[in-house]
Amino acid sequence: MDAERRSEPAVMHNHTTMERTSERELVVTRTLNGPARLVFEAWTRPELFRQWWVPKSIGMTMVSCEIDARTGGTYRLVFSHADFPEPMAFFGRYLEVTPNSRIVW
Repeated sequence: MDAERRSEPAVMHNHTTMERTSERELVVTRTLNGPARLVFEAWTRPELFRQWWVPKSIGMTMVSCEIDARTGGTYRLVFSHADFPEPMAFFGRYLEVTPNSRIVW
């Protein structure tokens, strides 16, 4: 291995972990391999978020996506699935938003 290769940062693959911390709380930590600025935009701009959030393999469609990604702001995501007669809505508040660094919702 030459000196140039040794100085390259290790490649980090996308990684997701989930931990149920209480009956009403699930903590999902997702690590994405990409420049912080672009990853932050993908999480905070509805038109980008809609493109990647729902895995195509689960058969769901994102019907609506409202994001006000700032500390104290809100989000509302609405999904549909052929197996469920009514759309499903998930909503909440951003507890902490630090641009290009951290989102807690």
